[in-house]
Amino acid sequence: MVQFRANLEPPITMRKLVLIHIHMLTLGIAPFAGASPMTQTDINQLVQKLQALHNSNPSLEANFREERHLAMLKDPVVNEGKVWFTLPDKIRREIAGKTPSTTVIDGKKMSIYYPSYQQLEVYDLEKRPLIKDSLRALTAGLNFREVANYYDMVGSKNGSEYQITLTPKTASVRKLVKTVDLTLDENLTPVRVIVQDTKGQVFTVTYTNVRREALPSSTFEFSPPPGTKVSTPLGN
Repeated sequence: MVQFRANLEPPITMRKLVLIHIHMLTLGIAPFAGASPMTQTDINQLVQKLQALHNSNPSLEANFREERHLAMLKDPVVNEGKVWFTLPDKIRREIAGKTPSTTVIDGKKMSIYYPSYQQLEVYDLEKRPLIKDSLRALTAGLNFREVANYYDMVGSKNGSEYQITLTPKTASVRKLVKTVDLTLDENLTPVRVIVQDTKGQVFTVTYTNVRREALPSSTFEFSPPPGTKVSTPLGN
């Protein structure tokens, strides 16, 4: 994983995060103190291991804590919740707290439900290829089968953890993202993702209780409760 309103402004910012989370999607090119730089061969071998892991275990679920550092605010905006992800393009992200929301992406459409407003926003990804392509780019850090299509990679090994920095190599992604840093543990489980966008905003997502288990298709279905107002902000 993605959020609108208080958690994430409309579509253009959503494209920066899946997340971003996600979803979904880490920051800083300088290596960590004491880290050992990885050669290109090391990185290629790591990507191959990740691809094999994702092929055998395409689903992941985890708890997350997201901090958004915005230039206009002194303190970060913090969201906590849970995320589910099945490669290549199915995501569910639930945020709790004062501004709860549920975001569900089934590969063809994105639905964002705000229970406090009883409002559901629906985005047709098939008719909005720019959004769909942006989501694919921003989740490339989770889907390493496509990461080379969108990013150049450098990395280092810091103890048992891998630190991978992704730098966009396509013009469309460079408009949204400056850098993405991924921290993976020795089992190649995501620990932290930090995204710096082109406006200087920094999004840090820390994952805990990560599990690689098969997820039912119903995870990525959403039926709004009766009385929900449904809108299509970008039209049909």
